[in-house]
Amino acid sequence: METKYIPFDWKMAGKDPIWLDPCEESYFYAEKWRRQGRRSVLDLGCGLGRHSLLFARYGFKTTAFDISEDAVDNVRRLRKESGADILVKRGDMNSLPFADDAFDCVFAMHSAGHCDTAGMKRIIGEIRRTLKADGTVFMTLCSKESESFADERFPHIDANTIIKTDGPEKGVPHFFADKEMIEELFADFTLIKVRLIDDCFYDGTWKNQKHYFIEAAVKKEPHIYDFSDIIGTTVQCTIDRPLGTSHHRFPDLVYPVNYGYVDNVMGGDGAEQDVYILGVDAPLATFRGVVTAVYHRHNDNEDKWIVVPDGMQGTFTKEDILDKIQFQEKFFDGELYM
Repeated sequence: METKYIPFDWKMAGKDPIWLDPCEESYFYAEKWRRQGRRSVLDLGCGLGRHSLLFARYGFKTTAFDISEDAVDNVRRLRKESGADILVKRGDMNSLPFADDAFDCVFAMHSAGHCDTAGMKRIIGEIRRTLKADGTVFMTLCSKESESFADERFPHIDANTIIKTDGPEKGVPHFFADKEMIEELFADFTLIKVRLIDDCFYDGTWKNQKHYFIEAAVKKEPHIYDFSDIIGTTVQCTIDRPLGTSHHRFPDLVYPVNYGYVDNVMGGDGAEQDVYILGVDAPLATFRGVVTAVYHRHNDNEDKWIVVPDGMQGTFTKEDILDKIQFQEKFFDGELYM
């Protein structure tokens, strides 16, 4: 039976500080990862943005990700109010819209376990895929020692998963782990630290609510990107955002270069391949030119091709190109390949 994943009801959660104040662990890992020289963080299941905002304040290139539209709307509001450097994305953890080797760190506090066993295995696989070769993850998982795992009010949909039947998490699956399951899930990681924490008293009530707090480093070789089959090719482009026009959703963003797509070539996001046109100082409708570089976005699933008039290959330095595309790429984390 296919599980229906229902987003957490953030409207029902209200303004409870538990959803608004950063947890203690976020301060610890923000400081630790900053000392280690790490620079990019994925806040996986970001909720209302309490941890995304904290990591951005610590100077990390922060990506906030959640399945809930209410959640990501709130993070966008916080970003606008604070000016924080946060990329906000909405989607399903089972298929993250990010490149391989995208992040130095993944932080998932009480968020990644809203799935069944098969879903959890896919999520761990996606975390591994999007972490850099020396990347690390901190995440929590519910423990089978918690009283809610044996609570008869909550039906089991597999050996490790219950469905909540009340409160803001009504209809939301909750995955529970034990030592053996953690070792299975993290077989392709090096476990650094695993703690079993009992939140035994809060909100004025004694409880038996236990979670595993897991820190692990990924085990894999770095992904090597090679765009040699693209750079130097001649492409025909349609310009749908000519120089001097405004972004259709963000009118304050005015294009200082021509921006469009390669006809009949699909990009990583399933739409036609986007291009920046350099070397032409007038608005265009169409353009035929040569790919001189590729800007690879880490915290996205699409690259941008840099196209110039034939004969101008090598005219622009790496610094020139980055300067001309930063008006839009400053919102992302990426690398230029020439």
